[in-house]
Amino acid sequence: MPERAPDGLPCARAMLDLLPGLVAYFDRDLRYRYANATYAAWRGIAPERIVGRHCREIVGEGNYPTVVPKLRAALDGTPVTYEYTLFDGGNARRVQGSYVPDIDAAGVVRGIVVLVTDISVRKDLEDKIVENEQMFNDAFEHAPIGIAVADRQGRMERVNAAFATMLGLSVDALAGRDFSSITHPDDRAAGDALWRDVIAGARDDYRLEKRYVHRSGTPVHVALAVSAVRSASGDLVRLIVQIEDITERRRADHALQEINARLTLAMEAVRGGFWHIDVESQKFETSPSFTRFVKGPDAPGSIDLDAYGEYIAPANRDAASVQSLLDGEIDEASVEYELSTINGPRWMRCDRKLLRATDGSPLRIVGVTIDISEDRERQLRAVNAAETDPLTGLLNRRGLEQRLAQTATGVSIGVIAIDLDRFKAINDRFGHSVGDTVLVEVARRLHDVVRTSDHLARLGGDEFAVLLPDADDARLAVVADRIDRALGQRLTSNGLSLPISGSVGAVLMTGSTSSPVQSFAIAWRQADAALYAAKRSRKLQHIRIA
Repeated sequence: MPERAPDGLPCARAMLDLLPGLVAYFDRDLRYRYANATYAAWRGIAPERIVGRHCREIVGEGNYPTVVPKLRAALDGTPVTYEYTLFDGGNARRVQGSYVPDIDAAGVVRGIVVLVTDISVRKDLEDKIVENEQMFNDAFEHAPIGIAVADRQGRMERVNAAFATMLGLSVDALAGRDFSSITHPDDRAAGDALWRDVIAGARDDYRLEKRYVHRSGTPVHVALAVSAVRSASGDLVRLIVQIEDITERRRADHALQEINARLTLAMEAVRGGFWHIDVESQKFETSPSFTRFVKGPDAPGSIDLDAYGEYIAPANRDAASVQSLLDGEIDEASVEYELSTINGPRWMRCDRKLLRATDGSPLRIVGVTIDISEDRERQLRAVNAAETDPLTGLLNRRGLEQRLAQTATGVSIGVIAIDLDRFKAINDRFGHSVGDTVLVEVARRLHDVVRTSDHLARLGGDEFAVLLPDADDARLAVVADRIDRALGQRLTSNGLSLPISGSVGAVLMTGSTSSPVQSFAIAWRQADAALYAAKRSRKLQHIRIA
């Protein structure tokens, strides 16, 4: 490019200055004969300061070894295009250099036209594409679930190892096959409408559960996620199918359903049901069988927690509380309480268990409540039979000891010993049936002179005992006197008029640190001694022990 250009050159120079790349002209000595304005932007050197200087001065020592072989090839008449990294101080950019020999009519190379364009963006994009392709390939090949790339006809163009293993086949054996060829015959129509919607562009994805067939012939339950890959114009390019093997989950679901069905049948066979509480919301839900048990066969819905509390007998509500479980203080509990139901009051056993989250916080309380009314009644009858005299209905010796064991330490108790007079003579003369009538009548008379909180016992034969909790000397004397007078009245039965009387010994067992059972043994000996003294003297005696 000569120093003085033809008349049209200024217009050409202006156009070259507008180009985004570096444009230059080197003579055969590799000296600049022209540089466009872009040099000022890239290099920070005005073009007029470049013309006449050698290439090495401008491109720098970092770039010169790279470009000089290419420039020499151009000087030999060979056009050169290549990519390299252009260093400019501390900066670097990826560029493409194009060197075109300027050959005259005689075939002599007069110089080189140089064009250098920045391809950093393109290079970054290409690198990103390569990176993304590598990431996709890695994810595709090493995914723990099956992945397949399919065309619009449903043929598998590419599958990963996880999908092939799922079906007991190789990757090569699956590639090119149609999805319908591996689908269970009963499920081939499943999802057809969804697939057609994707092909038609009506939707871009869908999810579906179906069955494939393993090479062994056994069904493989899978969950599919199908996604369309479309071009910028919206045309379907490929379909990506993700396949998760859910065979074990389905087996577990079926097993759980069977367990739940059996539990439901079991709960229908007993009176009661299940319930659970969500700790965060404190939402309480009962099973249908339990709702029917409490509210009746036509009761709708469940029972909320507050409403359920109203069905529990007031005396049992504190014991039935689930607050300790809600607060996470305990993990399980069992309690018995009386519950109002459609069939009247029933005694229930309620077993509860707290389920915790992975961090240990309370998550859910599950429980089962079963009617134990009949069992409880049998237990009470058994206890009563073991603790009660069958003839009079009073406590026996064991029952009396149980009541003493239930008495708090330190409570004063009045102890009265009673022994009937002439009872053996009545038995001998009139028979045991009359004797039994006398014993029953004595029990009735004792009931008439004591409080319901007092305890009456027949210890054997014609020997009776009375315990007066929270008694003092005055009350002990009053009750002992009432007993003595009640026993002194004649008994009329079946035409017989029989005299009844008894000897009474009374002792006040004052509160002490000893257990009531230990203190009673001492007090009973004292009361028994007073009783026999009364028999001898026919007088009522009172003895007080510490």
